[in-house]
Amino acid sequence: MPYTDASTVLLKKIATYLADDENSGASDIIPGYAPPTSSRPSRRIEVGGRLTLTPEVLWFTAHPLNFARSDFGIPVEEIARLDDVSNGLRKKVRITLRTGIEPTFLLWGIPRFIEAVERARSAL
Repeated sequence: MPYTDASTVLLKKIATYLADDENSGASDIIPGYAPPTSSRPSRRIEVGGRLTLTPEVLWFTAHPLNFARSDFGIPVEEIARLDDVSNGLRKKVRITLRTGIEPTFLLWGIPRFIEAVERARSAL
């Protein structure tokens, strides 16, 4: 988590990045990632890690035991919308960026997470 210190952390959540979800942006984030096609079915790439919210950036840091390294940051000012897209026990939040990319994360406590990101967005 570069460019920040512990005093600026607003929220930390254990999360899983769902790379195979449509429009996830994984091909830009995970080196060598090839999205599923009709000839290559999905391997269900899900990258476990931690989401850390600072006043300027939402960081995702992959757990070191993952085969896919996908550490990345999403500038809070680039977030256009957050949606709870849960189904059953799979609690998911989709973050829509101004560019149209929609990274989706599996995590618990979605209302609290959305509220914290919205507060950070309104403070900019």
